[in-house]
Amino acid sequence: MTANRPMVSRFPVVLLLVILLAGCGEDRADFNLTDATGKVPDLKLGITDTHGEVRTAEDFRGRAVLLYFGYTHCPDACPMSLGRIKAALRQLPADKAERTTVVFVTVDPDRDTPERLRSYLANFHLPRGVGLLGRGEDFDRLKERYHIHVERQREGPDDTDYEVTHPSQVYVFGPDGRARLLARLSGGEPDSPEALAADLEKLL
Repeated sequence: MTANRPMVSRFPVVLLLVILLAGCGEDRADFNLTDATGKVPDLKLGITDTHGEVRTAEDFRGRAVLLYFGYTHCPDACPMSLGRIKAALRQLPADKAERTTVVFVTVDPDRDTPERLRSYLANFHLPRGVGLLGRGEDFDRLKERYHIHVERQREGPDDTDYEVTHPSQVYVFGPDGRARLLARLSGGEPDSPEALAADLEKLL
């Protein structure tokens, strides 16, 4: 019985916090996906795209951004997530799909060349997809900002025979650059494209 007391004693405090947040002017829609408002840092990038240009959050102001960390040799989570994103974007009205950008940050820059990354995104028919290549201190800061842990898992004798473990969640940012949602589009019981599309419509 003792172990249950902290939960009981905190309940009024938690309830009060919810009430205060609901009335503090935040635009909190009734989302289908996990609401990340105030829990995840605002959009910040600072690494180069496949054309060698450093991209920043300001480049995407006024657009919804789906930020995903993955790699082109990924056997399961990445293609499943991008496939569901593609399906969700097809359900949006044309004007809102036009205002949505997928930002794919490779966690495997040694194998993911700019050409390969562009081709990979093109295979998923994401015309507004942007590929970013992470290296050095700028990439380390980005990973730290969004708590991204990356680790190579050797699969064979060759130096290029490996898989990369990485988080599979999709960070969804509103047109103002604030983090609003977390989507899990791979693995067991993933979020549906319909849920993602509905929430993007609310954001836009």
